[in-house]
Amino acid sequence: MKSVNPKAITIVALHVLCFFLAAPLPASAEAREQGLPLFQKKVKKILSSSCLRKNNFGVKIYSLDRGESLFELRGEKLFIPASNLKVLTTAVALETLGPNYRFPTRLYTDGTLKDAVLNGNLYIKGYGDPKFVTEQMWLLVNELKNLPLRKITGNIIGDDSFFDDRKRVKTWIKNPGAQAYEAPLGALSFNFNTVQAYVSPGPKAGSKPKIVIEPDTEYITLDNQSKTLKPGKRDRLIVNRLDRNGFDEITVSGGIRLGQARAQYFLNITDPTLYTLSTLKKYLRHAGIQFKGKIEQAVVPEKALELLTHESEPLTLALQGLNKFSNNFVAEQILKTIGAEKYGPPGTTLKGLKAFEEYLAELGYRPDQYKVLDGSGLSRQNRLSPQMIVDILRYIKNDLGVYPEFVSALGVMGVDGNVKNRMRGVKSPERARVKTGTLNFVSALSGYFQSRDGETFAFSILMNDLKCSNGRIKKLQDKIIREGLRFRRIPTGSVISEKQGNPASN
Repeated sequence: MKSVNPKAITIVALHVLCFFLAAPLPASAEAREQGLPLFQKKVKKILSSSCLRKNNFGVKIYSLDRGESLFELRGEKLFIPASNLKVLTTAVALETLGPNYRFPTRLYTDGTLKDAVLNGNLYIKGYGDPKFVTEQMWLLVNELKNLPLRKITGNIIGDDSFFDDRKRVKTWIKNPGAQAYEAPLGALSFNFNTVQAYVSPGPKAGSKPKIVIEPDTEYITLDNQSKTLKPGKRDRLIVNRLDRNGFDEITVSGGIRLGQARAQYFLNITDPTLYTLSTLKKYLRHAGIQFKGKIEQAVVPEKALELLTHESEPLTLALQGLNKFSNNFVAEQILKTIGAEKYGPPGTTLKGLKAFEEYLAELGYRPDQYKVLDGSGLSRQNRLSPQMIVDILRYIKNDLGVYPEFVSALGVMGVDGNVKNRMRGVKSPERARVKTGTLNFVSALSGYFQSRDGETFAFSILMNDLKCSNGRIKKLQDKIIREGLRFRRIPTGSVISEKQGNPASN
């Protein structure tokens, strides 16, 4: 028998081993199943939750790159969209007003300005600026001071005629409370027409808590009936706002315990124009401008002299507050502004909705195929379908003139806005840009996401008649988006190399 060289055997063995190491590994059972069917299977399983047992929900996930649906279930059925309606508001605002639109606030006089003294009345006319906040008020007063101006002999008069006098949308619930998200509307408004109340424990049990109102103006009065409690004692602290016909009163009752952290409350006000004027009066005093007259409401006279125009931030920045934090006040102010700019003042909700109707007609929708009654989604009578929202998202994606501003206004999953704390622990959640929507027993999520292999999708998830908490529903929505981020199209019979790993993992 011929002897075998041990060294040769070793060499052959090494060649065989290298061959098997270089060859692709067989695909796992999960990977052998195509990506699309597997994704659909997983989403259906997520949607089988008992939270959705009434099946009153719709989902549409559409590939913008391939022009085809990835998943659809009741996509054309109408649902309450809640704040997902703001997707439409944002789209129409960008198309009608433009990303760089700025809301003016103009100052006039019916008198003369000489030697830093204004002999006559000062008029301030608002044009619906939804973000005329503390910083903007200070800038306006500083511009006025630098005219220069040191004294006003007449009155300060507010003109809110750029909008109609309807402060609320008629389809909202009647007799609203003091919740900040139901703040009234007005062409001349300040700080989202809300005030903040800070409540801190007093120095000892039984003493009055310390309360700070911001802004502290003559328009707001305080009735403090609350007490500081001993540690361990419980009594609910109640902070409310009452309309006193010409001013608002904040009432505080109940108790706050010694050592308890400072509590903060946001409350709406009832008269936007008077609220803005009283704040302007306070800021003028802080700026050293003398004023001893009254504050009133009237229209700027035709022959009045314009002193200055203060311009807001670009619309793009207002839209970020609108969508990332779902600000209802901003949405409705923008809706009325759209109406005024497109069809002439005064701006009204109906004029704004007319612009919505024209926009949706461009997408091929008739008015009898949906129901839209406001710009914020606060009305429970609104009805949109997932298909409609996806069509809006598709339409915007194809318009480079507005798409960058639109997508930058959406919440970034796991990063900012109302979705800052969602999808924690998921790889690259920022590849999902979304708009949330929440009402009692209603939850919605729409926007864009990018799959693992870079494919871009538009999606809309509208859920009504919920049978569990919004927290649980949000987790179901997040699971769907997580599967979308992990999604990867796998050709039939494909294999996965050791280097590539399993595409179904993340």
